[in-house]
Formats: sequence, C-alpha cells, structure tokens
Amino acid sequence: MAISLIAIKVIGPEKLGLWQAALIIKPYIGFTQLGLTQGLGRQLPFYLGKNDQKKVKKYAASAQYVTILYTIFFLILAIFLSVFVASNAEEQLIYLTAGVFISTMFVDDFLSSTYRSSKSFADLSRVYIISSLFAFLLSPLIFYLEFSGYLIMLLIHSLASTILLVVYRPIRTKSKFFKKIYIENIKIGFPMLSLNYLRSLPDTYPKIFIVFFISTTALGLTAPANAALTAFSVLPAALAKYIMPTMTFDYAKSNDKIVIWNKIKKISYYLSIFGLAGLLSLIFIPYIIENYFPKYEEAVFITIIAVIIGFFRMYALIFQVFNTLKRYNEQFKVSVSRNLLYILIPGFLFYAAPKEKGLSYIFIGVLIAEFISTGITFYYVHKVTHDEK
Repeated sequence: MAISLIAIKVIGPEKLGLWQAALIIKPYIGFTQLGLTQGLGRQLPFYLGKNDQKKVKKYAASAQYVTILYTIFFLILAIFLSVFVASNAEEQLIYLTAGVFISTMFVDDFLSSTYRSSKSFADLSRVYIISSLFAFLLSPLIFYLEFSGYLIMLLIHSLASTILLVVYRPIRTKSKFFKKIYIENIKIGFPMLSLNYLRSLPDTYPKIFIVFFISTTALGLTAPANAALTAFSVLPAALAKYIMPTMTFDYAKSNDKIVIWNKIKKISYYLSIFGLAGLLSLIFIPYIIENYFPKYEEAVFITIIAVIIGFFRMYALIFQVFNTLKRYNEQFKVSVSRNLLYILIPGFLFYAAPKEKGLSYIFIGVLIAEFISTGITFYYVHKVTHDEK
C-alpha cells in the first residue's frame, strides 16, 4: 500500500494508466491452469485432515510439475514480446514486468496453496514480512527513475517474493506427473476456478469500461481509488489464506456445516469492526489528495466511493464456503448475479451520465452492484450451511 502511494505521488495518471491497462489481462490468463491450484488448495487440507500423507505428496508433486511448465512458457513469451513486439525501451520494460508478474503468479499460487499447517502459516508470514521490507528498500528507484523505476522495483520484488516462497516451501518433493491425480485435481479445481473467476471477473469490468470508452489516462486517475481498494483487501486476502484451509480441515474432521457458519459469523464480525475503522478515512481523503497528490485532484470523489466499495468487498472471503462444501449450484447463482450487476448498473449509469461525469457514475454503479452482491452472497452462504444437503 505504501509503495502504491509513493508511485501515485511521483508518477502521473498517464503512465500509471498504461501499467494498469497492461495488467487487465492477468486474471484471464490464470484461467489457463484449469483449476490446478484451486483443487490443490481444497484437497491438501482435506487429506491432511484425513492424515493421508501419501496423497498429499502426490498432489503436490504433480501440481509442481505442471506449474513449472506454465512458468517457463510464459517467461519465454514475455521475453519474445519484449524483444520482437515492443517499439521502445519503456514498452519493453512493461511487457517484461507484466510477463514476470504472470509467470510468478503461477508459482506463487501453487506454493501458497501448500502452506496448510500451523508451522507453514508462520513461515508464510515470514515470507510476507521479508518481502515487504525488501519492497521498501527498493522504493528509492521510484524517486530516481520514476515510472521506469517503479516497473524495475515491481520486477525485482516479484522475483524475490517467489524465491522466498520456494525457500520456505513446506512440502519438499520432486516434480512428478501423476495423470490420475492431475485429472482428479482438475475435476475438483476446474469448477472452483470457473466459479471463482466468474465471481471475480467483474472487478475488471470497470477498468475495461474506462479504457475502451474514456481513456488510459482516466484509468490512471483511478490509482488513488485502487489504493483504497487495496487497503481494504489486505486483511481479507491474508485471512482467506488461513481461513479456507482451516475451515476445510475442520469440516473434514467434524462433518458439521454449522462449524463453518459459526466461523463465518465470527470473522464477519471482526471484518466489520476493521471496515468501520477504515471508513474514518473518508474524512481525510479530500485533504490528503488535494495537498499531497495534486496530480489526482480530479479523483477525490471516486476515491471516496472506492473506500465504501472496499468495505463491502471485504466480505468476499466468505465466498470460499461454497468451495469447501462443493455447493457449485449456489456458487454459480452468486457469481452470475454479480456479473450481471457489474455490467448492467455501471453500464446504465455511464450511458445516462453527462460525458464529463462518466468516470464518477461508473464508480457509483460499482458501489450499488457490490452492495447488492454482498447481500446475495450472505443469503446463499447461510442457505448452504443450514440445509440438509
């Protein structure tokens, strides 16, 4: 979050808009894994709960083998684009950095899904702490080289974070492809991936609207809003890495869905307290942007709206309940409804708005869509944890 604020302070919306536009494709490329790590994230804690270490090793070895292939392929593709497609040095750096981001994403997702014990969670915390400190050490690059320094910092930091995950990895096994295990993993993971993607893809829709119907500079103006959304997502994202596997582990041992509901109620309570404290930032946002980030004065209103959106998005982690219980029908309904809400409401308000207010109306539409979507998610989570299926 701090690095994002430094970047916003130093770099104008024109350049940041280019970088954000380059990353729009990242969530879509992750779909090529066909649910490998999603299935692994569900199966490892389940078999740990069953104390079946042999299955745990086979799942990890097979997923590791496939992940290495994906990583090598996309690294080669990134280098190819940088050398033969980019028209200048800045474009080369953008292609290379985005390519490394995507390549290491495969490794990070795989390794993160293997941290499933108390000791490994402690190791994962160490990885994040060391990685954060390393990012601060690299931050002067932004001041000295501005946009290029920001990309170089992201490039180095992405590689270093992945290396740390490898060093602290909890399951050390040779890469070996087990066809039966791989197919079994995909059968479980692909529905999870599809439905998770179906739910998360709407987060990219506002960016697509802005790029195609306004400009990349307008997308760059959303940088403070994105920083606010990131601030609200940090705690839920960290908790999701812990709650999902422990919830699955507990369910495998007790076979009691009410255990899951009680855990969700507790975490939602604490998230609400955290979120309400975060909403106090609404008082200071206009002053902070106008005085410390003058290049983004036009973004005050959308940043305020983004803070409120971030409050509701915190509850997204409860979506993992559907994966734990394999309730794909309800998960599909929640995901489709979110997609429709994110297309129809922001789209309608954008076309109904005066041209100069289009960006603001998109964010208002996203806020309305997220509020309704959160209510729908809670309804179905309660339903699947209290029925007799």
